[in-house]
Amino acid sequence: MPKNIVMIMTDQMHKYAMGCVTPYVKTPNLDRLAREGTLFTNAYSNNPVCGPFRGILFSGCYSKECGIQDNNHALRADEVTLPLEMEALGYDTSFVGKLHLGGNGNLPIPEECRAGHRHFIGYQCYNGFLDNVCFYDEEGREHIYQEHRTDVTARLGIERMRELAKAGKPFLHTIFFQAPHYPEQPSEPYEHWYDGFSFPMPELFQPIEPYTPTYSPYSPRPFEKCPDYRRYGGNIQLYLKLYYAMVSQIDENVGKILDEVERLGIAEDTAILFSSDHGDMQGSHGLKNKCLPFERSCGIPLIVKVPWMKQVPIVETPVSAVDYYPTCMEIAGGVSKKKLAGESLLGLLQGKTKSHAPIFAENHLLEYQWYMLRDERYKLTIDAKTKKANSLYDMQEDPIEAINLVEKPAFQGIKEQLYQKLLAEVGDYQYQREIQF
Repeated sequence: MPKNIVMIMTDQMHKYAMGCVTPYVKTPNLDRLAREGTLFTNAYSNNPVCGPFRGILFSGCYSKECGIQDNNHALRADEVTLPLEMEALGYDTSFVGKLHLGGNGNLPIPEECRAGHRHFIGYQCYNGFLDNVCFYDEEGREHIYQEHRTDVTARLGIERMRELAKAGKPFLHTIFFQAPHYPEQPSEPYEHWYDGFSFPMPELFQPIEPYTPTYSPYSPRPFEKCPDYRRYGGNIQLYLKLYYAMVSQIDENVGKILDEVERLGIAEDTAILFSSDHGDMQGSHGLKNKCLPFERSCGIPLIVKVPWMKQVPIVETPVSAVDYYPTCMEIAGGVSKKKLAGESLLGLLQGKTKSHAPIFAENHLLEYQWYMLRDERYKLTIDAKTKKANSLYDMQEDPIEAINLVEKPAFQGIKEQLYQKLLAEVGDYQYQREIQF
């Protein structure tokens, strides 16, 4: 019998933001999904920022290959995408939520910018959650909702899933939440879920300003006029409280999605993949937000449940977002017509394989532009402009990345091996930013 796939994605949710990883985080539904499926503890974003991740997700190619290096970049018109290949296999394809491929703000998204999804109701990027929540459907019609963006996304995702199930074809359905991306604006009931709790500081914490202005919509200037700045500016404890409240609100809605899969009678024939586009540094290493090779930025949550397969509970082998495309293709019983950067996760998930190719990642949006390679044990990062090795971490002995081994004599052989592999992956590619700092 053909198998369905539901991909549930979040935005700026780091790898530690689940109760099954960090016990004080209240995510009972994700924890249940992890118990029923497989938790990948070392999953990575190949480009830890919104638009580039989505280009990678739907093209199955690294940013250096699909061309998405900035939030305003769109996939090429002739790009073969996961939805298009799934449709060729007889699948219905659907997207609900934050697309962020080729633009920002409240504007209709033309069909050629929807990554090949047949059914669509979503938006590009609009950083507000509480009211006047805007979505656009397949015909470009605007829909405004006076409820929280996370709740709207789940409700529309469930409504579309009912339509897909009723149609009787196998389907690939992606539900992409914008939370817990800043501004931190949970619904009122959720913001009290962590009242009275003092959050431990992230690894190697140094004080930061947790507030980040938005550009879609444009935050009031000066920042002191912004309600979000007045609320949690200068207060990392309050920022964390609101951040994890948004995570818990996502979790409640994930529970509704999973319950609907059961109610529709398709649970045994529906694979679930839960992940995020990137993380949030939150003061770790004295840094904030994303675009960085550190674990709290580049590391992402990943849970996969394939009900008809016997699964191992935990996979520690490093994997990355380019693996989602070939995984979906294998679940659907197909093979991509294009050369994909990743590998299907089903062998690891079933315990049939233990190894995986090294993980490659990159980012060119900050002044420091970098390439990264992560193998089973070590992570090497080089400067994208000079190709100089900047950091080497032993991720088994030093998972918080406290001790940079890049200049240690005893590790020069390991550094050179990884360096040559990384240079081979990069080749002669050199991204030139359209706007120079």
